[in-house]
Amino acid sequence: MKLKATLNKTFSSIGIWFGKLRNKLSQWKYDLSQTKFMKKLAQIFGYIPNLMAKKFSYKKRQALWGFLFVLPLIIGFIYFFLLPFLVTIVYSMSRVENLGVNSSTGAHIGIATEWIGLDNFTYILKEHSTFSQLLVDSSISTFFNVPMILIFSLIIAVVLNSKFKGRSFVRAIFFMPVIFNSQAVDAAMQTGAQLEAAMAGATTDIFAQMFNFQDFLTNANIPLFAVSFLGTTADQIYDVISYSGVQILIFLAGIQSVPKHLYEAAKIEGATQYEIFWKITFPMVSPLMLTAGVYTVVDSLLRSDLINTINVFATAGTRKLLSGLGDVSYYGIHASMSWLFCISSILIIGFFLFVLSKMVFYYDE
Repeated sequence: MKLKATLNKTFSSIGIWFGKLRNKLSQWKYDLSQTKFMKKLAQIFGYIPNLMAKKFSYKKRQALWGFLFVLPLIIGFIYFFLLPFLVTIVYSMSRVENLGVNSSTGAHIGIATEWIGLDNFTYILKEHSTFSQLLVDSSISTFFNVPMILIFSLIIAVVLNSKFKGRSFVRAIFFMPVIFNSQAVDAAMQTGAQLEAAMAGATTDIFAQMFNFQDFLTNANIPLFAVSFLGTTADQIYDVISYSGVQILIFLAGIQSVPKHLYEAAKIEGATQYEIFWKITFPMVSPLMLTAGVYTVVDSLLRSDLINTINVFATAGTRKLLSGLGDVSYYGIHASMSWLFCISSILIIGFFLFVLSKMVFYYDE
């Protein structure tokens, strides 16, 4: 009892002290605002808003303030996206030469371009040894990865939304791959990449000798196309788990936002968990399929080996064409590869948006 009385007295004294401090700060703030300097400063900063209030109607002021708030975004879009976008178009159809640095002043002289038409694209599609094949492989891999990751993420999100002991710990486990797949962690762990690859290879060989999933499916008289698809899916299960962290969070947030009275009404009517999932959960989170689908497509393409091939040409240099006269620059090849990669990404995203939009249900409509 004495300890409790002592603690109450101590916390009461601390509360009184903070109250006095807050009152003194409020009084100091009021006295500061009443000084001539602060009043003059308030008039200066309030001149334009007061002038706008006199000259413009309420709707015009709303529009003007909205434009002022969006102006930094417009400037950033033009400077960081639109201008590089236009420059990339020029580079993709030009031979680009870096003029280097002025020896006397140390300033960069600039970039010289010479129009060569579609020679960069000709080299990429006809003479480059791996780009076309990598572009096809990455696109096919994306078409397989997106359905698997979306289905897996939705199932795990439903499981993680249920109540069980250690739910927070299990959620953390499923989100850990997002952290370990970051660039910072990847750079920090590069020193052990060879050992990790050797251990992974050894583990794969051991499990492959113990049990071959594709042979099991073949012996079970499963059609060959299904054996190939299921075998590929089984081989990529680790990648599916690693790349599903963000999508699980997206679906989990969507499931938690579903109105609780819908589940309560369904249970009162005697609906099973299977029926609740297809009648309530899936329709209510279906709009998030678009967000998760676009993220999965972009993430899958950015993780492909095609990016490494494109980045090889991000340095100075030239290469002579095998068919025809002239040569092309690495900068031009890099821009052309980036354009083909961008176009293929847009087409794949458009395809999945079209397909997923057919399954979307909007509660308000």
